[in-house]
Amino acid sequence: MIRKHTIYGHTLGCRLNAYETEALLEGFRLNCGIERADEPEHASIILVNSCAVTGRSTARSRKAVRHYLRRTDALVIVTGCVAQVAPDEFDDQNVIIVPNTCKTHLVETIADLLNIEYSPDSTGQDIPSNALFPIRAPEVISRTRAFLKVQDGCDNHCSYCIVPAARGRSRSQPRELVLSQAKKLASAGFREILLTGVDLVRYGNDLYGNDYDLIKLVRDLLSIGGFRVRLSSMEPIGLSSNMIAGIALPGVCRHMHIPIQSGSDRILRRMERMYSKQDIIGLLDKCMELFPGLALGADIIVGFPGETLEDFQETVDLISHPAVTYLHVFPFSARPGTPAASYTEDMIHTETITERAVYLRSLSDEIKRKFRNTQIGKSALALVESRYDENSGRLIGMTDNYIPVKTPEGSREGELVLMTIRDDNICWDTR
Repeated sequence: MIRKHTIYGHTLGCRLNAYETEALLEGFRLNCGIERADEPEHASIILVNSCAVTGRSTARSRKAVRHYLRRTDALVIVTGCVAQVAPDEFDDQNVIIVPNTCKTHLVETIADLLNIEYSPDSTGQDIPSNALFPIRAPEVISRTRAFLKVQDGCDNHCSYCIVPAARGRSRSQPRELVLSQAKKLASAGFREILLTGVDLVRYGNDLYGNDYDLIKLVRDLLSIGGFRVRLSSMEPIGLSSNMIAGIALPGVCRHMHIPIQSGSDRILRRMERMYSKQDIIGLLDKCMELFPGLALGADIIVGFPGETLEDFQETVDLISHPAVTYLHVFPFSARPGTPAASYTEDMIHTETITERAVYLRSLSDEIKRKFRNTQIGKSALALVESRYDENSGRLIGMTDNYIPVKTPEGSREGELVLMTIRDDNICWDTR
């Protein structure tokens, strides 16, 4: 009896990786008839989409692969950023490695290897030759919120970052393909679309120069109607007050995420971040002015080589800006092949890095709670999700300004519900 193949996907790292994993799993279903397995033990194929952004994420990718090899007899495929920049991490393991540059043809490659019939899924439209992977927005990451990849790669060369090597130069998804995907997602009933990319603020530069950018894309998306737009991480390198003003439109969620990384001009120069603390303050001021009630998250790297206590205090002072409502804290991780990996004489003691990270995470909890308190009594639209609050049994919704709330009785998943935020309906212990 021939075994019917099933596939299980494991994503490490960012939302963009999650998006691409879902696209690949959909590709196996549509092109090969291979359905996904609910558990890895039930799969004949396991797809691991790896992350190399930190040493810890690389180690987790390696550990995940070894776990599946020990616990299952499935064929293990490794793709993603570790597969691209450090494939030798898996040299001692019986896996198939597919780097990011080959993701477009991964499904066809595996089908050929396993002698499975491959039937290209025709969308009935002409696909631009410069389209990014994937060319279709998967509809199964969430039944409430759709992800839409509009950009990939990065032209910034920060001294600590491996992403340009892992994902290549900045490239944009052609606008006609983005808008076509958005229309299908709207027709499928999605009430929120999250725009995602590695360097979202560079959207359109490579294809249209100054003629078409993120501002115009957001306006065109909103003109479709039926959904609100949420923006993923916005790099301050290239982000301007004019861009913030251009996207401050009804229908754009009052939620931004900016990788600030440090509040010390000296450390920012060593990071090759191409902006100053004062530039960040200007952006934060503009965000608060144009998005009342804004939730704004910030990425921070602690323990960058040479970071003194004074440098760290400057970071603490900067993130005390009233616009910042939560933090993502990353202890510095030297990535082989990046300039910062050679700053060995300035490396910070591990205990010091840990202490600073713990302090910032505690500070993040404090400012998040403080922000949520400021929103009590105000109205917001919450997108009802599939998660339940354990105590009340009610569905959890996410407001446009990133506050998780217990939705009213009778709310249905996928709805947008107008709510008054109260102390007793905020999910205080939820992200």
